[in-house]
Amino acid sequence: MAYKLKRIITSIMVSTVFILTGCAGGGGGYFGSSSSVDPRLKNNPDIEFFSRSGLTACAAGAGLGIAGCLLSNSSKKAECALIAAVAGCGVGIGANAYLDYNRKKYGSEEEALNSAISDMKVENNRLERINQINKQVIIDNKATLDKLSKEIANNTINADMAEKQLKSIDANINFLRDTLAKAKERQANWEKVSNSTSADSSELDEQIAQMNEKVQALESELDSLFTQRSAIKLS
Repeated sequence: MAYKLKRIITSIMVSTVFILTGCAGGGGGYFGSSSSVDPRLKNNPDIEFFSRSGLTACAAGAGLGIAGCLLSNSSKKAECALIAAVAGCGVGIGANAYLDYNRKKYGSEEEALNSAISDMKVENNRLERINQINKQVIIDNKATLDKLSKEIANNTINADMAEKQLKSIDANINFLRDTLAKAKERQANWEKVSNSTSADSSELDEQIAQMNEKVQALESELDSLFTQRSAIKLS
C-alpha cells in the first residue's frame, strides 16, 4: 500500500509541475468546448467540481493549494499535495487513490468509512443542486423548442436565427451529457470504495443509491430534451 500511495503522490506532483508551467493545457479545460453553453451550466461551481476526474484534473482543481505545498518549507510536500488534490475533487481522483489516502489518514477502516460517508453526503448535495439547475435549463430549452417548432411550421422565423437557437440547445445537450457521464463515473468510484472496505458499508450504500436516483433523474430529463430536439429539422 505504501508503494502504491507513493506512486499516486508522485503522479500528482508531476501533474502539478505541468500545470504550473502551462503544459497541461491552454486554460480552456472542461468548459472551453463551446461559448454557446448556457452560463448557468458552464459557470456552475458544483458542475465544475463534478467535471474533474483523474490525477491531472484533480491537481488542476487544487492548483493553488498544491502550488502552496510545493513552495512551502514543509518536509511533507508530497503528502500536502495529495491532501490538496483530494480536496480538489474528492473521489474523482479515483477510487484507489481515494482509498489509499483515507487509509493513510485514519487509524481504522471504520474511521475511513465514516469519512467517505461524509464526503459522499456532500457530493449528493452538490448533485442535487446540479439537477435543480439542469432541470431549469432543460425546461427553458424545451420551451424554446416548442416555440421554434411553431415558428418553423408557420414560416415566421428565418433559417439563420433558428439554426443559432438550435446550436445553443445542442451545446447544452452535449454539456449535460458530459455532466451525466462524470456523475456516473463518480458513482462507479463510490461503489468501488464500498466494495473495498471491510467495515459495514450499509450507510455508504444508501448514499450510493441516492446518487443513482439523481443520476437516473438527470438521464431521463436529458433523454426527453434530446427526443424533442431531434424532432426539429431545418430544410
